[in-house]
Amino acid sequence: MTKIEQLKAQVKAIAEANAAKIQEAAEVARLEATIKLESSPELMQAKVRLMSSQQQTEKLQQLVNECEQIVASVPVFNSKTRQNRVWAGGHRYGFGTQVDLMYQLATGILYACQEHKQLLVAHTGLNTELLEQIVTAFGTPTYYNRNYHTIVEPKTYDLETLKSALAVMQSDLGVVVDISQITNTHLEAEFARAEVTAQNNFELAKEAIAEADFKL
Repeated sequence: MTKIEQLKAQVKAIAEANAAKIQEAAEVARLEATIKLESSPELMQAKVRLMSSQQQTEKLQQLVNECEQIVASVPVFNSKTRQNRVWAGGHRYGFGTQVDLMYQLATGILYACQEHKQLLVAHTGLNTELLEQIVTAFGTPTYYNRNYHTIVEPKTYDLETLKSALAVMQSDLGVVVDISQITNTHLEAEFARAEVTAQNNFELAKEAIAEADFKL
């Protein structure tokens, strides 16, 4: 073996030894950091909060599912749609999953026919007056009405009434919900987005009508 070959072999051996040491040291550092993380009170508290939040979300989702099943199990014909009535809970997506599920319950029960409403109220233990208070306090963002080709004016929200009513609903359902996103900022942002969407839909519809008239 030549001198160069010997040196190359030595370099390779040293490099391989260093790589093994670096890998071992990195694994030791990772394990020590993991031990420190898993032992921290902050992580324990975060996991407890997450588990609690998941339990509340699952409870609300289960209740929504049960209400939907109740409506489906008691067929009531809707002469307007020529089909059996279905669960029609609405959504408010910008305030977290739990708030959205509560809004689904409120609107789904309120907008149900009388036969279904009685069953749903009995099953959930919720008061229709409270649900009306929640839906009204949430307000209604502006939207484009395709049937009348017009933009429907918004109905203003009432933040304090909404937070109070949601607190009562939580108590009635035995849940603790994160309502931190129920703020003026979030509500105003929702209404602003809705206004842009309504205006865009109106303009698109206007163009479509003009195009149809032109072809005629």
